[in-house]
Amino acid sequence: MPLTSRGAALTVLLVGLALAAVLWIGSQQAQREVLLKGSGATFPMPQIQAWAYRFTSKHPGIKIEYAGVGSGQGISDFLNGIVDFAGSDVPLNDQQYSAARSRFGEVYQLPYILGGVAVVYNVPEIKGAGNLRLTGEVLADILLGKIAYWDDPRIRELNPGLNLPHKEIVLVYRSDASGTNEVFTKYLSYVSPEWRKTVGAGKTVQWPLAGLGRAVGAKGNPGVAQAVNSTPYALGYVELAYTKGLGVAAIRNKSGNFVLPTPRSVTIAASALPALDPSSSIAGVNYLEAIFGNPDPDAYPISTPTFLVVKGPKNYDPPKAKALALFLKYIATEGQSPESIVEGYAPVPQQLREAILRVAAILEAGG
Repeated sequence: MPLTSRGAALTVLLVGLALAAVLWIGSQQAQREVLLKGSGATFPMPQIQAWAYRFTSKHPGIKIEYAGVGSGQGISDFLNGIVDFAGSDVPLNDQQYSAARSRFGEVYQLPYILGGVAVVYNVPEIKGAGNLRLTGEVLADILLGKIAYWDDPRIRELNPGLNLPHKEIVLVYRSDASGTNEVFTKYLSYVSPEWRKTVGAGKTVQWPLAGLGRAVGAKGNPGVAQAVNSTPYALGYVELAYTKGLGVAAIRNKSGNFVLPTPRSVTIAASALPALDPSSSIAGVNYLEAIFGNPDPDAYPISTPTFLVVKGPKNYDPPKAKALALFLKYIATEGQSPESIVEGYAPVPQQLREAILRVAAILEAGG
């Protein structure tokens, strides 16, 4: 064989070997990559996305996907084994908890970030004129259909400085099964015996204004925010992080002060949280009532923790259990630092961070 032919053949061989090596390395890297899949509440979605981006940039072998489909769907996905973790603004109810224990043996519900349910509105005549003031009782009567117009005497009495128009109030509500719905309707049930008796609380409820033709449904916190923004004279409710460009109401708290939702006022309200055991059912713990009724003058009453729901370590393969443990450690430590918290949220108290770390240790040891 001529020298040039032998050289060409050698070159082809070396290129082939190099390509095979690259493909093998790529295959090994793909095999080592761990995917953590979650779904659930849109309430904490901006915060989860920010954490996932920062965490995976430090741990390139781990990929995190989170679908904001609402708490109800997220819990369903979790119970059906579709996802590794669920996000929910409220803990599992007794039936869901029993189903989770039956399937997974161990299940942990971890409060991991605080947020506020903001009452938002779009009233062009008062844009930029100051924040609307509402009491829980007036808010409930609006949503019961007992107060129909923005210039109703009970609203004007609370807002003497605002030029409120004689326009019908249109509710924008969550159309999907939502933990935000449940927190909000539990608050309405707390402040209004009539609401508690006739409507009640849940991830979905029959909104009285829908029956009166003065309500539109929207999916997710982003959908509600967008619908309020595009609907003159609308009233809605979203997590604080979704309030950009919308009017935000100050709500009267237990001490009689009108307080806006802010990370500080949410943190103050959540200081009333009782101890929560992440390894047990907490559906019967009235932690929200403790927050709603916090007597601190600076507390925003419609505040809540939101929960991450995970399985015991035997339900994950070892690499996934260790990856989830790492992510939980990140959430409980660096993730709670001011530079890691997205605007509109607040870190959880130290005892809740320690609970997350204990569950991370269980996953790490058992994975």
